Amino acid sequence: MRVFIIAVILIVAFVLQSTILQYFEVWMIKPNLIVMITVYFALTRGSVEGGIVGLSGGILADILVGRVFGLYALIGMYTGVLAGNFNKRFFKENYLVALLFTFLFSFLYEFAFYILNYFIWGETRILYALQYIIIPEALYNCVIAIPVYIFVIKINRWLEKKEKVSRKY
Repeated sequence: MRVFIIAVILIVAFVLQSTILQYFEVWMIKPNLIVMITVYFALTRGSVEGGIVGLSGGILADILVGRVFGLYALIGMYTGVLAGNFNKRFFKENYLVALLFTFLFSFLYEFAFYILNYFIWGETRILYALQYIIIPEALYNCVIAIPVYIFVIKINRWLEKKEKVSRKY
């Protein structure tokens, strides 16, 4: 049940990111729902589930915009695993913690993408990317993350309640 619901959440996020959120572009920056969902599930469920969600979301991102298939999947998986390492250290459903980690891992996700682009395609404008793409996108993800986390927290609580009931028998 949980796998199916998370897959639906990722597909809905993918569809929203590729359609409706294109119109919420600010200074050519678009929010990245896949990173937000990866960070949330990594913080609440651990590095294994975070890595799987990041890998799955990365594959969807590769299908949408990837020049090299697997680049987003690899970065998404590592983002989920790294964020999942903080699973036991923080109160998971605190919005401030979630926003801080959303900023941090959005920054790392995009920075890793540009570093790998540097090695693959010879992209040399890393300072430009930091100033005009990476940091603004990380900040924008923090703003958009609030309603996303409220929605995903409600779904996660509902799933945990269902799992708890099914474990009784």
